[in-house]
Parts: sequence; structure tokens; C-alpha cells
Amino acid sequence: MTLPQKKSRKIEVDGKKYRWLISKREGTIDLSIEADGYSGQLLQAFFEPHDSYQCEVGGRWQRVSQAVSVTPKVVKQVILYGLANGWKPHSPKKACFYIYTARTDEIIGDLPALSDGELRVKDIAIEQVSDLRYDLSLDPDWRKQLFVAPFEQRFPLPPDYFALSQEVRNLGLLFSIFNDGWTDNGFIVFGIESVDFPDVQMYTFNNPEII
Repeated sequence: MTLPQKKSRKIEVDGKKYRWLISKREGTIDLSIEADGYSGQLLQAFFEPHDSYQCEVGGRWQRVSQAVSVTPKVVKQVILYGLANGWKPHSPKKACFYIYTARTDEIIGDLPALSDGELRVKDIAIEQVSDLRYDLSLDPDWRKQLFVAPFEQRFPLPPDYFALSQEVRNLGLLFSIFNDGWTDNGFIVFGIESVDFPDVQMYTFNNPEII
């Protein structure tokens, strides 16, 4: 893959030139980097924006600001991290080298302080959905219901469900669970979704022969 010349930017790190491009999709900021002038291994890094929100009248969460910006300084840190961990920007025909959000959070470091009334509530929802994958996969009642449920039909998770954190309950965040279909090897996919932030979805794979 070669990044488009007009949309990408150049950066020099330790005497070598690279080209980088930022793109945004729902949920993450995506950074693509390649050696300038060379079609080698592409690096892709994904960043959580760590947006802050305020709660409006009626309980709707309104986005206020984005905490993470991918600056040239951050791009340099990503390049150095990639090179130290196996990225080969001058090696052709290699699969893309990925850096996921857990690592890019470490690269970004401390986030700016929040203003009064602001919360990174979407981050809270992401963490809760991640935790629910384990708890719901082991819950026999939900397993029985979802194994026979119509595909993609949402079932609301009770607000007092035992696996919801106290912080989530205090904020009134809601979640749903659904049968997302079958895998090729016969597993059923459970989807867990934040009602307040529908782009926050995660999945777990379940053997229908085990309740």
C-alpha cells in the first residue's frame, strides 16, 4: 500500500523519512505510516479519542471535546515504538503492522484535566462493555435465551445486573445484548452494545453445546 501524496505528510526520524496519514472512523483515530518513497510494510496505529461529555437535560450525553490529538511528536513516538517492536518499513510483502489502543494509550500518556461537569463517559462505557463479554458468556440464563434468539434482536440488560459497576449504575448508562449470528465453525456470536454510544460494540464467541 502507498499512502496518497496529497493527503499524507512527511516526517524525518533518526535520519530516515516517513509519510503519515490520519483518518477518522466512528470510535477511533487511525494513523497510517510508511517509509517515504518505498512500498514496504505499513504501520497502522489506533487511538481512542478519549472524548469528554456533559449530561444534558433529559439524560443525553453531549460531546464537548477530544482529549487526544495525533501530533508530529506522537507520530515520532509511534515510529520509534514500531521499529523497536518488529515493524519493518523497508520490507516488501509483509502484512500490516498494527498497534492497538492499549499501546497507543501508553504512548499518549496522561490526558488533560477535565473541566467541571465533564466526564469521559464513553471510556466508561467501553470498559464496561469489555467486562460484560466475560460475565455474559458465563451466564446460563442469557446463554439459553440468546442461543435461540432472532439474529440482531436487542435485549436490554437490566440496570441492576450484577456485573454492572457502581459508577455505570450511578450514571444511568444502559446496555443491550444480541445474537449476532454463527461463525463458520458453529459458534454463536454474542454482541454487547452501549445504548448511549451505539458504536461501542464488542463480541464474544460461544459454543451452543455448553450452557
